[in-house]
Amino acid sequence: MTVKIVEIINHVLRDVVSSGFEPPRIHDVDWYDDPRVLSVMIYSARDSTGRGISVLGELSRAGQLASVADQIQEWVIEENRATCSNWPQCPQHPNNHPLTPRVVSDQGVWTCPASNRPVAAIGELLTGSTKPGL
Repeated sequence: MTVKIVEIINHVLRDVVSSGFEPPRIHDVDWYDDPRVLSVMIYSARDSTGRGISVLGELSRAGQLASVADQIQEWVIEENRATCSNWPQCPQHPNNHPLTPRVVSDQGVWTCPASNRPVAAIGELLTGSTKPGL
């Protein structure tokens, strides 16, 4: 069961890496005591602090991507709090807020929270693509 969430996390981590941040180490052990929930632990490569990442298995793929992206976003901001409190940065409002992961047209996307406009598919942050299947 952890294989599925590890694949989802790795998809989201493409955005972390493309933004120049060091990705966490993934420990693929299911820590959540509910068979309906997919879970793993991630650990900082810097100091080995960890946190759990979990998602409902019954969510759509897009819903799982948005949920995991939200949790990874929190981790990136916490992990890099000295230099980054705004990841991923909204290109329309770069000094105001980060992008928000959402499901739009059955796809997990990063959106501007002010305009609700999609900016990029989750996992494709630098290309700015919101086309399904990328």
